[in-house]
Amino acid sequence: MRRNDPEDCGYELHTITAETLPGKMSEVGFLGLGLCTRGTARLTVNIKTYDMRPNNIAIVIPNSMVLIRDASPDWEIKMICITRMELLREAAIQILPFVKDTDSMQEFLFQERENIVSSFHATYNFLDMLLRDEQTVSKYEQGVCVFRCLMLGMRDKSTRYRSKSEKAITSTTSLSTYKHFVLLLNEYCKTNHSVKDYADLLNITPQYLGRICRMHDGRGPKEIIDDMLTFQLKSTFKNTEKTMKEICYEYNFPNFSFMSSFFRRHTGYTPREFRNMYCEGTL
Repeated sequence: MRRNDPEDCGYELHTITAETLPGKMSEVGFLGLGLCTRGTARLTVNIKTYDMRPNNIAIVIPNSMVLIRDASPDWEIKMICITRMELLREAAIQILPFVKDTDSMQEFLFQERENIVSSFHATYNFLDMLLRDEQTVSKYEQGVCVFRCLMLGMRDKSTRYRSKSEKAITSTTSLSTYKHFVLLLNEYCKTNHSVKDYADLLNITPQYLGRICRMHDGRGPKEIIDDMLTFQLKSTFKNTEKTMKEICYEYNFPNFSFMSSFFRRHTGYTPREFRNMYCEGTL
């Protein structure tokens, strides 16, 4: 069974059972995160084989050769498949630090599964809710946020798995603060555009927020805020018929000129140019 939104939101959800297995080794063209929910099977990724049981998690990297065999009749796996290039890049930023060796990564996931399963369920359920909600027009933007949080959590756990001597408390605390920042950004991006806004919500200094963002994301908080704001503006211009005045008010810009300058600085187009090109199919 497959659930996905008609628009290219960048991710799909699949439920694969023993009855729907392809039965042969296939090359995948997406980044896949899978959670075995019941039954048993043998998973082969390239040349390495793993025994899958309930709560096992596996990552499939694009262009991997995958075969699932010897599945019990009740076997089932839930998959989050990342198909859009921009979202793949977002994921790559987080997983590259521990994807240097696919075999060791899979072994890490199988050994640390109990610590990741709840995060996977939360991510899967949130994405499922987005795909089902016909009123939500920012499925890609919200997917970026929640998927990044999942990958950050996995990266953090892999770091502690590989190096027990690291200061886990400090790392975990800063990561928790970063995740909170991402969630706040997703909620308040339309109205709160400054680093200080989010630092105040987190009860930390803007300087500390900057260090946390650079540690876990590689970018400063202002760049992250502006990127999310640009994403949401694009979605609004494309998916609604609101006037520029209405959008300007909704996104808390002081005037249209300010919003237009911001959007052009980050995209190369004015809002009207972007909307017209999208409607004409030239974007």
